[in-house]
Amino acid sequence: MTAFTVRWDPHAIRVGDRPPHPERTMLVEARGALLYWDALDLRPHPAAEVFDARAAGEWLWEVYGPETAADVLDGAASVATEWDSPVLAAARNLALLHWAGAWWPASHAAAVPALPADLLRAETAWYTAGLDHLLDDEAAVERALADVDLTALTGRTDHETAALAADLADLADAFGVELRSAAMRREDWALAAGGAEPGLAVASGSAPIDWSLVPARALDAAGEATWRFENRSGAWMLAVTAPAAPGAVPTALTAVVGAVEVPLHYDPDTNTFGGEAPAPPEFAMRLGGGRPIEVRSPGYVADGPDRASSDPDRAERRAALVAFARERLASPAATLTERSAA
Repeated sequence: MTAFTVRWDPHAIRVGDRPPHPERTMLVEARGALLYWDALDLRPHPAAEVFDARAAGEWLWEVYGPETAADVLDGAASVATEWDSPVLAAARNLALLHWAGAWWPASHAAAVPALPADLLRAETAWYTAGLDHLLDDEAAVERALADVDLTALTGRTDHETAALAADLADLADAFGVELRSAAMRREDWALAAGGAEPGLAVASGSAPIDWSLVPARALDAAGEATWRFENRSGAWMLAVTAPAAPGAVPTALTAVVGAVEVPLHYDPDTNTFGGEAPAPPEFAMRLGGGRPIEVRSPGYVADGPDRASSDPDRAERRAALVAFARERLASPAATLTERSAA
């Protein structure tokens, strides 16, 4: 049984509460409502914010059951449901896959493998099609199918993936979408990672990576970024290295140490992001007992007001999501994408 409080305000009917942090939020944007699952909450039913009761009323019963949906829309102060349906299961899986695309904590250090991107896109497209009647984006299926790489799928030999590829090919025909037939080569994404021989290190340090500041499949979610302030032939330089995630996708990253910004580039040979930038000589005088380092992706805003690296709960939050990912890999309810990664 899943129970929720229901609150009405001038803008929405709020069923339960949205998850407390973005990295725990699994979301489906439906017609007239947003559905939220908390990745660390095992309950099958989502919290919701209903903005258009008339539009949401056409499908809300498929998620909560007819009686509970009617109670929500009729102004009940609380509701409870044991409803189960294929639509509810598909919606939760779609929310999970969207979450995985943005937040999956792939890490060499924590032994969490990367998810196969081709299967992630394919399964997302499949579940999107199954929920086409309740999604807010009328072109959601076409958009999802446009991301599917048929060559990458047919290159796999397991029966489940072969069946999914065949189903998606039929689905693409029905929606008039031409699936991509050539996988993007790694070389198309490769970026040069420059660097010179290290000089005389005056100071160095490291700090855990704040994975909420970078897109998924960039940095190792459980790794540490390191920095060296050094004198190289009379020039003062700040060099930074950060471990990449398993199956990393080259991404524009910037490391910030104090007031110095260091652009980072992906090196596929070492599977790291690295870079260096000039730093003023007085930089060393302000180091004190240590210097925090933050690695972020310019223009990427994924967290809220509590995103500061001084947040005392951030390490615990990261550990909880890493544990969740490990559990998903071994779960009987794992998606094909997760089972393939495991």
